[in-house]
Amino acid sequence: MVWHRVGQGKPLVLLHGGHGSWLHWARVIPELSSRFNLWIPDMPGYGESTLTPTGRLDELVVQLRQSLDALLGADTPILLGGFSFGGLVSARLATQRDQIERMVLIGPAGHGGHRQQTVAPLPWRDLDPDRDPVGWAERMRHNLLAQMLHAESAVDGLAMEIQWRSCINTRFHSKPFSRSAALAPALRAYPGPVLEIWGEHDVTATPHEMADASLLGGAARKRCIVGGSGHWLMHEMPATAVMLMKNGFGVD
Repeated sequence: MVWHRVGQGKPLVLLHGGHGSWLHWARVIPELSSRFNLWIPDMPGYGESTLTPTGRLDELVVQLRQSLDALLGADTPILLGGFSFGGLVSARLATQRDQIERMVLIGPAGHGGHRQQTVAPLPWRDLDPDRDPVGWAERMRHNLLAQMLHAESAVDGLAMEIQWRSCINTRFHSKPFSRSAALAPALRAYPGPVLEIWGEHDVTATPHEMADASLLGGAARKRCIVGGSGHWLMHEMPATAVMLMKNGFGVD
């Protein structure tokens, strides 16, 4: 596994989404690294990590935990942040590893509820970015607006670069797990504080129609919805994402 480490402070592990990489966190790394010691992997089956599960989520979580514990030690307390599929992975990891003090989950997958997606993403594997760069860029932009971002202004050069790099380097098929209802059981087994953060226009869910956050398992579980944002909150509204994450992790 490939890990990126930056910053000083309490260890904070950040897990990216499906069809993603560590770069999903790019726009919040500068602020967060001033307060935390960030550990950001390309999870097994993603990005530059050559370790690839055979298809089971449990295998991915075990590989991730073993790599994390080899780097930090199994008894080292950490904070854990997860985005999209990485939110589900975070919850599952917390059922296997002690010393996870708090979790912040941004648009976590595995909620098992309705989606508010109205625009279908387009296939992209049939396009060659070298032979048809314009067509490739148009496809990436369409898919970013269909799945990840709400405002057209948020689809900047960095978002396009992260999207195509992440797509072509994704080898783990996360969709069956992301569309499952595996998140709630994992959270019920975790005793620590959890903050769920959703963009109001997140197409992977219907945030305003979700069950009350108290059903997640007690007073330590909270949920907030950010107006004007899509799924990829950390890119669309990085300052807001950082503020909420710090609050969720119990720091100013």
